[in-house]
Amino acid sequence: MRLLISLEADADAEYKTSYHHKLRGRLWRALDGTEYGAEHDDAPTGLAFSNIFPWDEIAEGDERSLLVASPREELLATMAESLKRNPEFNVGDMPFTVTDLAPVEPDVGEPGTRGVIETATGVVIRLYDERREAYGIDSESGSPTYWQPEHGLEPVRDALDANLARKHDRFAPDYVPSPTDVGETLFDGYELLKTYALPTTVTTGVEIQLVVSKWRFDYRVRDDTHRRHLNLALDTGIGGRNGLGFGFVNIVERTRPGETELEGLDAFA
Repeated sequence: MRLLISLEADADAEYKTSYHHKLRGRLWRALDGTEYGAEHDDAPTGLAFSNIFPWDEIAEGDERSLLVASPREELLATMAESLKRNPEFNVGDMPFTVTDLAPVEPDVGEPGTRGVIETATGVVIRLYDERREAYGIDSESGSPTYWQPEHGLEPVRDALDANLARKHDRFAPDYVPSPTDVGETLFDGYELLKTYALPTTVTTGVEIQLVVSKWRFDYRVRDDTHRRHLNLALDTGIGGRNGLGFGFVNIVERTRPGETELEGLDAFA
């Protein structure tokens, strides 16, 4: 489940790449005083969000958008009510006003559907001591190593599945098998687009250098359980630091059973 927030810029502004901490703060302020208000330090938070898009310099009057995702519809409804009452939406030095709110319900599709999920924000994949030893990766003990291409794909597949299993344990019904119990990886194909380092404020006065990566993931929905897992990834984000806006993903291609890949492209128009 997602909430699409439409914004109008109140002034000219530079688009700040270090928006994460400020944007997280504005979203959680919308939940202050509610049953969700104290959950911002919980892990996993079950709240993921895109960047403010489109990404470009901001002029007064510009229209921008933001997507917020959660497996809990009630949380998003509570946030929407708060934003209606207080539409001022300042993200650091980027001032906006909320002009509209709309629910969005992405779905990977029924079993047999094929598609591509792409990361809209960078994915944080951290490898701790136990994982590093399993993959033969040398690094300083006691601190995470951020995944990089020379570590290979296996740590990525395992880390994404294990991370989603933690979210599954918190948010999914008990009768649904966990992503790590089904004996299959979440995605069929993993195409790395790029990796990059990003100085990020993780809390007030604390900045660290994150190494993040962008991906395209191929999938074919195997069954209803796999559909639940993929939709959970859409609702919670993938990898770590989702609470700062990393790991937000979108469906960019989808072919349902019985369709051809060309049907969605008006190929015969």
